[in-house]
Amino acid sequence: MDDVAAPMDWLQITVATAKPALAEAVFESFEAEAVTVLDAGDEITVENTPHEQPRFDTSRVTGLFAQGTRAQPIQRSLAQALGEDAPVEVNTLADKHWASAWLAQHPPLRFGRRLWIAPHEAPVDTDHDAVIVRLDPGLAFGTGTHATTALCLEWLAAADLEGAHVLDYGCGSGILAVAAARLGAATVTAVDIDAQAVRATRENAQRNGVGAQIQTPGLEAIGARPFDIVLANILAKPLIALASTLTGHAAAGAPLILSGLLTRQTEDVKRAYASAFAFGAGATQDDWVCLDATRRPPG
Repeated sequence: MDDVAAPMDWLQITVATAKPALAEAVFESFEAEAVTVLDAGDEITVENTPHEQPRFDTSRVTGLFAQGTRAQPIQRSLAQALGEDAPVEVNTLADKHWASAWLAQHPPLRFGRRLWIAPHEAPVDTDHDAVIVRLDPGLAFGTGTHATTALCLEWLAAADLEGAHVLDYGCGSGILAVAAARLGAATVTAVDIDAQAVRATRENAQRNGVGAQIQTPGLEAIGARPFDIVLANILAKPLIALASTLTGHAAAGAPLILSGLLTRQTEDVKRAYASAFAFGAGATQDDWVCLDATRRPPG
């Protein structure tokens, strides 16, 4: 008889929680093969100060485990770490189906005429001049599915980035930085208060062939240099607190793209930047707003 390996089933456990780091730790303690953390939806996010890590009110944390892993001990550990009321889903995925099922949940997304965001293994039927950014869903904050990121990607897809020097303030997964570099930016300076986000940005830049174009200095290392384009996809409260910082990084005539705020927060954010910027029409999606403004000449 031929020695043919039998198909493997995978155990998939998903928990919805406001404490994704604890859920990750539980999954990793049980030797998960993979862990992903995604926003559970378009819930209002927690508003932190500029020097605290932004987070979603609720995240969906999924662990994938090898055949033979028992679900009950993992569920008990999740309950101990997160509370008995944390909703947990347990599924079994056949080996030949789990990858395609995962990809089906994260299909390629198109922004503008030629920008695509797609998982690494997902086929993309594109035109010859398409720009494809490969990014697998995971802990890094942004895969193009949330409205705040999507609005920024739409702006980038329509902008002329050729030769521009871009600042991505609060880079998360690096999705905006990588997209800007792939769309023609000469350099992108990507910064974040979270070290894990910076590592994710570096990895995604390398995997998309733009590692040399994307710099990830510490926040204190940016200096006072001006940029041709400034992107900040954060939250309303930090955007307001960072007004003087981001203003100082925008060259005269530079576009400023602010995202991560709700429609009711628009006027407060605009007010913080009004003395130095002229605002355009902006864009909205699902009550989320992306503001675009142009830096007035100083003086």
